Amino acid sequence: MKRKFTFFGICVLICTLMISLGSCQKDYSEDIADLQAQITANQNAITALNSAIASGKLIKTVATTSTGYTITFSDNTTISLNHGTNGTPGAPGATGPAGATGFTPIIGIDADGYWTVVTTQGGTPARILVGGQPVFAKFTTDQFGANAQGFITINGVATSVYVPIIVYNDVTKKIQVTIKNTDGTFTTYNVAVDEDTFLKSDLVSVVSPIGMTKIILSFGYVPANAAGSYPLVNPVTPTLAGSNTALAYAGVTWDQLLRSQGNIPVIINPAQAVLTGYTFEIIKQNGTPYAIQPGAIVEGYAGAFSQFAAAPSNGLYTLPLNPTKAAAVAASTAAAYPVGYPGAVAGESYELAVRATKGGREVHSGYQYAIKVQQDVNTVYTYKAGLTATVAPDPFFATIPWKVYVPIGTTKNLLDYYALTALQTDATATTATTLTSGHFYKSSVSIIPAPGNVDVENFVSVSNTSVTTTQTSATVTNLNNKTIPFKLTTFDWRGMYWDNQKNISVVFYSALNNTLSAIPFGPQVLTTAASPADQKVVVLTQMFTELDAVGKTELWRTNADNVKVVFYNSAGTVVTPAAMGVSYQFKDANDNPILGLNATATVLADVQAIRKIEYTFDETVAVPGNYTAKLEFTDRRAYAAGSEFKLSMPFTISNPDLTATLNALKERKPNLFSGDALSVYGTYPSALYPTATAQTDATNAYYDLYNAYVNLYNPPVAPTATWKFTVVAPLPVAPAPANPLIAGLGAVAANTDRFIVSNNTMYTATPYNVRLTYYYFGNLANSVVLDNITVAARSEVRDGMVLANTNAKPAGWVLPANLQVTNGDLVTQVPLSFYVKAQDYLGFNLKAFGRDAANAIVAAVDTRIDIANVSAAGVASVKVLNTSANAHLVSVVAGHPGAAAGVIATAAIPANPLDFTISATNAVAIITNDVVVPLTVEITDIFGKKLTGTINVTVKKP
Repeated sequence: MKRKFTFFGICVLICTLMISLGSCQKDYSEDIADLQAQITANQNAITALNSAIASGKLIKTVATTSTGYTITFSDNTTISLNHGTNGTPGAPGATGPAGATGFTPIIGIDADGYWTVVTTQGGTPARILVGGQPVFAKFTTDQFGANAQGFITINGVATSVYVPIIVYNDVTKKIQVTIKNTDGTFTTYNVAVDEDTFLKSDLVSVVSPIGMTKIILSFGYVPANAAGSYPLVNPVTPTLAGSNTALAYAGVTWDQLLRSQGNIPVIINPAQAVLTGYTFEIIKQNGTPYAIQPGAIVEGYAGAFSQFAAAPSNGLYTLPLNPTKAAAVAASTAAAYPVGYPGAVAGESYELAVRATKGGREVHSGYQYAIKVQQDVNTVYTYKAGLTATVAPDPFFATIPWKVYVPIGTTKNLLDYYALTALQTDATATTATTLTSGHFYKSSVSIIPAPGNVDVENFVSVSNTSVTTTQTSATVTNLNNKTIPFKLTTFDWRGMYWDNQKNISVVFYSALNNTLSAIPFGPQVLTTAASPADQKVVVLTQMFTELDAVGKTELWRTNADNVKVVFYNSAGTVVTPAAMGVSYQFKDANDNPILGLNATATVLADVQAIRKIEYTFDETVAVPGNYTAKLEFTDRRAYAAGSEFKLSMPFTISNPDLTATLNALKERKPNLFSGDALSVYGTYPSALYPTATAQTDATNAYYDLYNAYVNLYNPPVAPTATWKFTVVAPLPVAPAPANPLIAGLGAVAANTDRFIVSNNTMYTATPYNVRLTYYYFGNLANSVVLDNITVAARSEVRDGMVLANTNAKPAGWVLPANLQVTNGDLVTQVPLSFYVKAQDYLGFNLKAFGRDAANAIVAAVDTRIDIANVSAAGVASVKVLNTSANAHLVSVVAGHPGAAAGVIATAAIPANPLDFTISATNAVAIITNDVVVPLTVEITDIFGKKLTGTINVTVKKP
């Protein structure tokens, strides 16, 4: 793999070129030639580099000089790369002949920022061109570049300056420099480099994690063997013998260093820098070493700094400080450094730095470190507050004031029951600061033999200050509620020994904290059947068997209190029995109920009698899912409360398989739907719907949506309380109502299945989205979607049509078969109803012109709904509009007066007030041809929706 790098020499060339071009003081070709000459001159130096490489040399350093660069190789030989020097001035030339009066060109910048020049007296400024292009007074990055052949370009015009290609070869570990020769060929030079340095795995910087990093170096030691030291070592027995006893306990000798430790955090950049060969030191402002120097650097640090952001470029390391006793003592009493530093006291040094050196290379941090060297103080401790006082017959209750409770089957560090006093290393600690083994060089506890404990002491093992017991039936039986006294012995970092002074008694008790196996039951399929079909019984034999295995059955029966069952959903949230739709009943071994439903057992006799739990499922409330019932309780022993086990009884609730029923319910009636779209007009009156009005009452028009399904309203298949229609988004915009569904038949009143048909629910731009949902057992929280449809209300009249009346004319009909009048004939009055009729969307005659299907006159418009039960009309008005350009040729009059026998037909034609009379006019004396005059029939229903149609009247030329 090869990597390209930016070459410093190229930067120099580019900068030089930009300066020369920007000044525009001389010809560009001279600058370019000069640059090319410098590159050519450097080729000789590169050839020397290549020769050095061939001999196995590596670049050690590159130094900048006043004339260029000096490269030093691993064998300490050097090669210089020079910028070049000015040539020797030539001899003055002969004076030439006098020329004509000259004109100094005037250089300027125009309003657009381009260089201009005036070359003649009184001339006009012209833009300076390079390669035919104007030149900006200041170059920009888009003017300066390089082409595909590697040549520098200005404003897209190539120069003769070639940019060398520099890459790093990962395989050969060499830099490859490719330069174009004057003859157009290319030469590649290989330069070997140190991989660590080149790939930046060498150390770059050392940084303090925070602005001022202060390190505490603590040290402690045993005093020297002198009479004055005995009380310091063994305050209780301040003699040589007593002190020797203390030293023998700790396994140390007089004047021995117990600890001397401090850690300096440093940030190394990069994080994975190769630090082999580097020496790390702590130095003062003047560069001299600090009195205590670190050991070998270690990756990582046991601590954290909020200001420190870890990244691949930063690694946190540790410099350990472990001075000798002499060095530590000297540093702890040394004067503060630097002299006069604000607030500094003896043993403190500020403005220190970390320095790393390797082979003459030096890297150091800022002077941001401070070190405080201090001697440890004695660790003084006491009992924590809140312990239980010992009483008779507790062992040694007169000399051991306190006792603690430790559950069997655990490991407990008895130092947890002690706290530091005001005399300790950490000045911020209080009596609430728990004692730890880190406060001592050595600490331990041991059993104080007591006559009454001989048979149980062997169940307890001791390690340092921790006591351990195992949980078996033997330990539960023998060790439960037994009190064992322990002696505490400590030896701190100053060599102070305390023994048998602050002892403590431990009451080992058997906690009801076992992890018991779950007892799953179910699944329970919801049903309407009576008990026991809707019940499940959990026998607690398994729980008692597992408690027996560890000897805790009787312990539970005598100490369990507030026994109850708590229900949890799959998210772990507590759900009440009422909300669950599941109740529980405790029962004894003979199936007798204990207390009532969902009771909490508190009386010991009730707790001891529990053997079974009976669960009853209410199908009208319960919801399918995964749940857990947990038998929970509290311990009657106050010291044992909070760790009680919970017996899990997971179960599943599911619905019955109603696939066949649900498929039957969502079966649609044929020919009513177009895809999922349902158009509704109204429900017609019948024995089942005696008050239905179809579309003859604008205040009571509706459609019962279940009529669009084959089996939906069929109680034997599905009770009406188990399904419901609802409107869902997106909704039509106003004035369409948000919800057009209301209660329907009494049996399904709660289902709001009735879709209101009104002016505002008809022909909405967005149809109503309606969802049909089935509710298991009528439970609104337990449902399944059966169908999703769109519903649009429409007008029976508007969706009808106006067409020719093709029914037979009365006998002896003398008028033409087609609707026509003769121009100027003012006598003939043609009844429109014999030529035109209107019908609704189903093809029923609207009787809009007062005639039925047999052309018999009817008393009212629109009596089509039910021949046997004539209802109110669904048509509000009928109009015939004569508005065309030839309207003056035809007369249209509402109503028809009738005609005597023989005028229109053999029999007389009765008057028809619902008809329209069509006749000619005398508006035009003469027409040259027959003229067709269109008339518009407009039938408006009771919702304001209009049916329109066109009928043509032919006006005949006489």
